[in-house]
Amino acid sequence: MKRKAKSFLACALCVAMVAGTVLTGCGNSGGNDSKKEDTGDKKVITFYGFSDWVDTDPYKSVYQEVKAQFEKENPGYEVELQSDPWGDWEQKNKTMFASGNVADVFYVGNDNFPTFANSGNLLDLDQYVDKGYFDDFFENVRKMYQWEGKSEAIPFTTDCRILWYNKEIFKEAGLDPENPPKTWDELRDDAKQITEKTGKYGFGMDLGLKEIPAQSLICASDYSILDVADDGTVTSNVKDQAFKDYLKLLSDMKDTYEPDFTNLDHHDVAKQFAEGQFGMIIGNNLSETDIYDKDFWGQALVPTMTADSPQGSFGGGFGISVNSETKYPEQAVKFAQMLCDPKYNGDLVSDIPASNAGAANCAYAKDDKYAVIMDQIQYVRQAQPKTLYFNEVQAAVYDTVANVIVGGQDIDSAVDALDSQINDIVKQ
Repeated sequence: MKRKAKSFLACALCVAMVAGTVLTGCGNSGGNDSKKEDTGDKKVITFYGFSDWVDTDPYKSVYQEVKAQFEKENPGYEVELQSDPWGDWEQKNKTMFASGNVADVFYVGNDNFPTFANSGNLLDLDQYVDKGYFDDFFENVRKMYQWEGKSEAIPFTTDCRILWYNKEIFKEAGLDPENPPKTWDELRDDAKQITEKTGKYGFGMDLGLKEIPAQSLICASDYSILDVADDGTVTSNVKDQAFKDYLKLLSDMKDTYEPDFTNLDHHDVAKQFAEGQFGMIIGNNLSETDIYDKDFWGQALVPTMTADSPQGSFGGGFGISVNSETKYPEQAVKFAQMLCDPKYNGDLVSDIPASNAGAANCAYAKDDKYAVIMDQIQYVRQAQPKTLYFNEVQAAVYDTVANVIVGGQDIDSAVDALDSQINDIVKQ
């Protein structure tokens, strides 16, 4: 069913506005008043981001450099950089939309993009950029920021997950430490062999994350949980055999999980892998751990559904959007483009730029320990397209996985129930 549901947006943003009234300004320019009056002969373009990047070294100086270069190339215009710490920024960005006090240019998280895009507050960038401008951005990340056929954010950053494995545990289990699993079947078989031969946990499951578990495995296929037609009609695909195979894979590996897997999140799993407790996990760069001080680890691309399936990995990130009500749309878009220019992009963020040229020019590309991540990043996507129902569908899928793995529910009956639930969600 197709849903435009402006009431859904209004309700969500009104809640954000009420919650946001308790927040006070902090960070560079505080983010309290995103609409600045023009000063003298200068026309002001406001930018709002989180201070972890905008106002923190080593990124701060690069934001200042971009600001200075933009003002040099666009005489008569001044950029006002505004920021707040991450927690405040996320809430206050929603509050600004609810109040209509939106900056000219701003970060937009891929998870909030559908709600913001449906509000009509995001500028259609296709009208202002050259034809082919988006071609160098990773295709699936680019799709995350398209709404009703329009590009309403420039992909700014992304991330990905890869397969991490313990070479010492592989040897102990009689597995080739230079031949990690490449398919779902091999992943299951290797995890079981590790547990059976060594008594250690074959695979680190993070069911405590409350998101689609091991979502990267779904992404390493040509399957999607939902389809969205050109007219906006949303269709559930969970009765597809591919989704049933995903549930069976996770269920088959249950005996290889750490006993407390229902409470572990991705941070827990990363930490325990770095401590040598798991044979394999699917995780990000694990920079929060001391893994790079160890010598037992190996990395590989996420195992694909079959040997013929396309590569894939779950990833998120941020885009750069422009306020549809900005007084200076051409200049605002130019500033957004400058932020995403490969010359600057990689030095403005701690993540990986979402374009081929940007990624090739970032610090990760110059460090051999991130080589597999840089191979995987170009295949990043998500297990469902961006819709207004994204979070509701994700919660429903999570509950279904938990019912099958933890509760022992029959896969066919679980899938039937999920299909019915998703149909109810999109009919609201």
